[in-house]
Amino acid sequence: MLSKRPYLIQALYEWTVDQGHVPIIVVDATVSRVVVPPAHVEEGQIHLNISPNAVRDFSMDRAAIAFEARFGGKAESVFVPMRAVIGIYDRDSGSGAQFPPEPDEEFMDDDDQPAVPTLSLAGAKSPEPPTPLRPVTDDTAAAADEASPTSEPDDEPPTPPDGPKGPRLRIVK
Repeated sequence: MLSKRPYLIQALYEWTVDQGHVPIIVVDATVSRVVVPPAHVEEGQIHLNISPNAVRDFSMDRAAIAFEARFGGKAESVFVPMRAVIGIYDRDSGSGAQFPPEPDEEFMDDDDQPAVPTLSLAGAKSPEPPTPLRPVTDDTAAAADEASPTSEPDDEPPTPPDGPKGPRLRIVK
C-alpha cells in the first residue's frame, strides 16, 4: 500500500502556508539519503523551517522534499526522503501531525520504482502515431468555409419547421 505520509505532509504544509504561518518538518537524520547540515542535528533529528520565506528552490513530491536554505549564514542544499519525515507542525499554533515508523508502507523512492503495479503490454499492438497537426492559414480557413455543409450564418440558431417556441438565444459576436 502507498504511504499516506506524503499526502498528509503536502496538505498540512499548504494549510499552514495558507494561514500565513510557518511550517516546520521534523526529520530523522539517520535515514539513508537524507542530506542536512550535520552541525544542526540533535539526537538524530533536525527541525527544518520550510516556509516559502525561508527556503529557495523548494520542491515536494511523493518521494522527497528538497530545497536550499541558509544555516548560520551559509547556503546549504537539503534533501529529505518522505520516509525520513517524522512530523510536520505549524510553529505558530503548534498543530500538526507525527508519523510513526511504518515499515510495511511503500514510498515512491523505494528502489526508485513506482509502488503502483505496471501493466504488461506484451503481445499488444503498438498504437498508430497521431496525425500531425497543420497550422490554419487564411487559405485553409477559406477552403474549410466553402466546404462547410451548412449555409446558415453562425449567429442565428436554426428555426424549427413549425416556428419558434419559447425563448430563443441569439449569439452575438
